[in-house]
Amino acid sequence: MNRNIDELTRAIIARYELKIIEDVLRIIPLHMCHITQEPEVFKTWPANLVRLTYPRVEWPEHEAVYARYRDEVIPSLSLGDYLGAFVEPVRPRLPCFCTEMSDVAGTLVSALLAQPVYAIRKIYVNYLYLPQPWHSLNALVTDGRIRYFDSSAYRQVFDKSRRKFVRPDQLPGFNKADVEPRFLVSDNWLQSEPFARTISLRGEALKDSFYPNPLDSGNPDEYLRIYGQERRPEPELRNDASLTRMTAQGNAP
Repeated sequence: MNRNIDELTRAIIARYELKIIEDVLRIIPLHMCHITQEPEVFKTWPANLVRLTYPRVEWPEHEAVYARYRDEVIPSLSLGDYLGAFVEPVRPRLPCFCTEMSDVAGTLVSALLAQPVYAIRKIYVNYLYLPQPWHSLNALVTDGRIRYFDSSAYRQVFDKSRRKFVRPDQLPGFNKADVEPRFLVSDNWLQSEPFARTISLRGEALKDSFYPNPLDSGNPDEYLRIYGQERRPEPELRNDASLTRMTAQGNAP
């Protein structure tokens, strides 16, 4: 974490009097707008909704707006830009995907609790409707278990039993600050090709078999990012890439 990020993080914790994970999840949507959780803000309707809602002749126009935010606007924003918006709020809120929200949540919670926090990236989850493994959420190790939390599930989630979109508080048993494994784990929640990805506990740390990235040594934290100082001694799990400057990268279509 560079000095600017560290200073912004401490300023945010002090300004909003953050104490627990729930406090962090409460403030993130105040300054960041997930463009598919709230597509009406920037008119960023995903292609599947455009095709259900608008005449065919209007599809290219709507798809171009979404593509511009996905390919140009969001990638141009850094972690420092997002954190800076908490210190000096801007309007409209900064657009983002779940990857950017998980970067911010991981940065803030790791500093707040003085322990490593992870962003588990490129996964499916049972409470979102995803055509590809695009989701990112956070996790930390507490009381001998992995605690998952999701800063981007703040507006709507998918209730598979009723096959409808609902508010997070309308999905029975769902707690975005402590997501139960039943809402995450399925046959396809982790990548299986070209070989299986696994996530498990190793002592006081989380072990992801795709960290460092076994498919691309030039992008070691594509599947897992780590915020804060790790406490684990295993050499193969200590990777300087986790301390490099993180920039916002959209991973949606």
